[in-house]
Amino acid sequence: MRNPRKTNIATRKEGDRILGTIEGDPGGPTVVLVTGLHGNEFAGVEAAQNIFDMLDGIRPQINGRLIILRANLPALEHNVRYLDEDMNRLWFPSIIEKIRDTPEARIKSNERRQMKQLLPILDDIEERDDEPVVLADVHTFSAEGSMFSITSSDPRQRELLSNLYVPMVFGIEKSLRGTALGYYQNQGFISFGLEGGQHENELTEYNITASLLLLLHAVGAIEKQYVEKIKEYERHLKAHTRHLPVETELVYQHIIEPGDGFAMRPGYSNFQPIKKGEWLANDNEGKIIAQTDGYILMPLYQQQGNDGFFIIKENEG
Repeated sequence: MRNPRKTNIATRKEGDRILGTIEGDPGGPTVVLVTGLHGNEFAGVEAAQNIFDMLDGIRPQINGRLIILRANLPALEHNVRYLDEDMNRLWFPSIIEKIRDTPEARIKSNERRQMKQLLPILDDIEERDDEPVVLADVHTFSAEGSMFSITSSDPRQRELLSNLYVPMVFGIEKSLRGTALGYYQNQGFISFGLEGGQHENELTEYNITASLLLLLHAVGAIEKQYVEKIKEYERHLKAHTRHLPVETELVYQHIIEPGDGFAMRPGYSNFQPIKKGEWLANDNEGKIIAQTDGYILMPLYQQQGNDGFFIIKENEG
């Protein structure tokens, strides 16, 4: 590590948007952890706090910068996915431009006000950083099952995420329009979604903590020998995902319309194999049948959300 300057750790009180920052060697990468875009996903916030606490006092200091953000503060306070609209479906250039141009007092949507406050922080990172920027958008999900990452098949992304021992799912980043990860990919960031596990499962926070620490090592922000737990985390993630395909591709997405009356049949979990013709869910029209063989992903077992489930297949390319 290149003669790093003294680490500057800027802690923040609970409730602030910037959960914490760590400044190290200015020549290194910038890693941005975005947590709490959905307010019922606390495990990601806690895992990011774990990373911050773990790196506090490490010598030598980190290479580059770590910035941890909490996105939707009122939704986190109320433990709901969102208050007015899904904050992770608003990242269209036209909406962002309107948010920038509108005084905050005139913005009626909670989620757009939150974006109004978040954008200047991310703009500052984009404008003043000459080194690589990696943005991890941290989430959890309503069903049980293994963690995974949402990413493009870009070689940079695949190479980086292969170090995390977390299954990669291609194609969802294109089908989910208006996501933060998609927007910042277009801005030139290395950007991916990390789905760490079921919202309330005790293992989820540990999964995310492990993945984020391996991410920091993979981008060169920390050196392996200075983090005692990193080998333990590697072993855990390898064991946790050893039975799963390394790379998969989206082949079907079931979108819920308002008033559909959608309800998953009970018992489905992430990466559970399904067969074409299998009865997966119901809505006002009757049975919803699997259109193809594959694995089911993110079957919806909560009231909020527009995506009923996804079907993925192992990537053969």
